[in-house]
Amino acid sequence: MERLCLLFFAFLALMTKRFLCLFIILNFIFLFVCSCRSVIAGESESVYSLLNKVHSIGMYDPRFYEHEHFFEFKRRNILEDRGLSLDLIYTSDFITNHSGGLKKAGSGIDTSISYLSNTDMTIDLDMEKAGFWKGGIFHGHIFNHHGANPSEDYIGDLQVADNFESEKGTKLYEFWYEHSFNLSGTDLSLLIGQHDLNSEFNFSEYGLLFLHSSFGFNNEISNNIPVSNFPIAALGFRIKWEPTENIYFMAEISDGDPGKNDCGKHWKLDSKEGFLNFFELGYHFGDQEESRTMPGTYKFGWWYHTDEFDDIRDVDESDDPLEHNGNYGLYFIADQMLIPGEGKRGLGAFLQVGGVPDDRNEVDFYLGGGIHYQGIIPSREDDILGLAVAHASISDDLKDIEKRDSHETAVELTYRSQVLPWLAIQPGVQTIFNPSADSTLDNAIVSIIRFQINF
Repeated sequence: MERLCLLFFAFLALMTKRFLCLFIILNFIFLFVCSCRSVIAGESESVYSLLNKVHSIGMYDPRFYEHEHFFEFKRRNILEDRGLSLDLIYTSDFITNHSGGLKKAGSGIDTSISYLSNTDMTIDLDMEKAGFWKGGIFHGHIFNHHGANPSEDYIGDLQVADNFESEKGTKLYEFWYEHSFNLSGTDLSLLIGQHDLNSEFNFSEYGLLFLHSSFGFNNEISNNIPVSNFPIAALGFRIKWEPTENIYFMAEISDGDPGKNDCGKHWKLDSKEGFLNFFELGYHFGDQEESRTMPGTYKFGWWYHTDEFDDIRDVDESDDPLEHNGNYGLYFIADQMLIPGEGKRGLGAFLQVGGVPDDRNEVDFYLGGGIHYQGIIPSREDDILGLAVAHASISDDLKDIEKRDSHETAVELTYRSQVLPWLAIQPGVQTIFNPSADSTLDNAIVSIIRFQINF
């Protein structure tokens, strides 16, 4: 670990402010000159293939990554005092498939280091601080993604090893308005607009650490239905009610086919494509900033998609797949501090469980979980070590037809180092057992190193 830290700091010594200024200018140029790639009905790439690439909301979420800014100046503070907050986050990943997966002898698959990156710009406007009305917030988020597709091209896994893997392009990702009310002494908020559902539903606080996609959105959801999540958010309406400080209930209805809005500007609501309804009941306790309070969060959720879904095995008299009216599922997520330390230090654990019908879904059951140790090195309170497992079970009906294995399971070990207040570096290694539940593919060994800068 000490050698790794020395390598990190040697790298930092080369990153002068002049270099970073040039770096951000080049990325902005790239951001605005890249054309938007729209996906419409009839193109060869399906909506499902686009939506099967999901990431943890932790890419810029302040609940987990408390970055300071690289560029700190007085005007930024003045704007924030007047309600306007701006953030620019650059994330770059270097991924290598060392063995297994699509890397076969004589296959011709290039398994050298792959590079991908995301540049995210977010803007928030607090209407009360801006001098307008109380309780309102506008939020906007655009991003540019470029680089390789390692899971699709080199690894061949089902759950997607890197939670930033996506199609190249620049998108208006989120654009919504939220208003909060006091309802008879309880908190009520309404949100409407283009909204990433996974930014509030079906996520684990401790799971945000990991680079693998399934520790963001449960795979039995993201793999089976079109859902509002990276890289495509959808129009939606969300209501959240908090009757006490410890209990909340949320519900959201959103566009059932967000893939038609790949660029973020092509809104289309069509009842023939269905709607997605999500519900979540949560209970939390303790103080996240003080591990000795033994903080914990427990969530139970359920969802229903109103579109029609083909049966995996059964066909009608014309040999067309039988159709099911709707799709649905249940999930449970838990985060719990186990061994507290000073301040935020301590050992916590998380659990993800979800199930769906096996007659219309490729993955019918998902089980994930792991441990999360913050401050394991005494002198580095903000560093986090994590070990987690994601297990996706394949539908019995699909196994019978395609002769596939029963599961794909990924194990990830990662360490996130907050090297500077505005820079985090996170190496990790994953072992992917039965990639895509394909018996012809060997287990894959994948390494990822992530660099994240908050400008």
